Amino acid sequence: MRDEQEMFFNSSLILHPSSLFLGDIMSGKLSIVIGVLVVIIALITVITIYSNIKYAQEGTAQVVTKWGAIEKVYTPQDGWFTTLAPGRKSYEVNIKSFTEKAPVRVTSKDNAALQVEVAVTAFTDPTKIADYVRKFGFSEEERHKRRNEVLLGVVQTEARNAFAEYGAYEIYANQEQIQKRILESLKNQLGLQLFLTTESVQIGNPDFLDDRIEAAASGVVANEKMKQAEEARLEAAKIAAQTKQIEAQTYSSPALLEIKRLELLLEIERARADGIKNHQGALTIIYGSSSGINVQVPTGK
Repeated sequence: MRDEQEMFFNSSLILHPSSLFLGDIMSGKLSIVIGVLVVIIALITVITIYSNIKYAQEGTAQVVTKWGAIEKVYTPQDGWFTTLAPGRKSYEVNIKSFTEKAPVRVTSKDNAALQVEVAVTAFTDPTKIADYVRKFGFSEEERHKRRNEVLLGVVQTEARNAFAEYGAYEIYANQEQIQKRILESLKNQLGLQLFLTTESVQIGNPDFLDDRIEAAASGVVANEKMKQAEEARLEAAKIAAQTKQIEAQTYSSPALLEIKRLELLLEIERARADGIKNHQGALTIIYGSSSGINVQVPTGK
């Protein structure tokens, strides 16, 4: 009985060849599964890291926050960075120039109502990006909406102040001065309130609500232009008369005439030095009649 038990025990320790084969298959499948899982994990890791690598392009900046608080502002010169750490996010801020146009209703010094379009070109101050984002929000759409609401209000106020310095008939003739006045006042206001650097201001054609005022103002400008043209012609006539008088005095005085002759000789020598070689024969200058002063300069060969 004991011998039979030992034989059964010993036979149970001897595995059947088919069992060994199945074990090898299971082991191979497990290795493949593990290998596939490792590859998948590696791919997920690489994709996650790559998707969290950020950088700022030219004309933009990246504002990085940690748990909602601004941590750092990155510019294109700072290179790449990552937001892989927990709680970190980045927001792009456009700092390129932009132009906003606003139709504003203003009045002249003598209470003539008119409408004019004012176009402002500006960009966000790169040194105040963090303040700009804190004040107007992380979302670009929300930021621009809030900024432009304030911008249009400031433009309206400053345009009203600038036009109020001139009468209705003076506005057309002083548009450049009005434009400069608005630009100078906006530079300070937009810098303090909106963190913007103002580049330029352009005003459109003033449109008076009363067409009669507009026609009269145009007539005033036309008359002013005619007056300026007449003054310019008068000034030109005065200069021409003075020039003729000086020339007459010069040629009537032997000493002044000699100075003029020497000046001409100097010019001739300069011309020769610069290479007057195409002239055939002698270069002759005669003052007055043939019995006057003759200067002959032979051409070189």
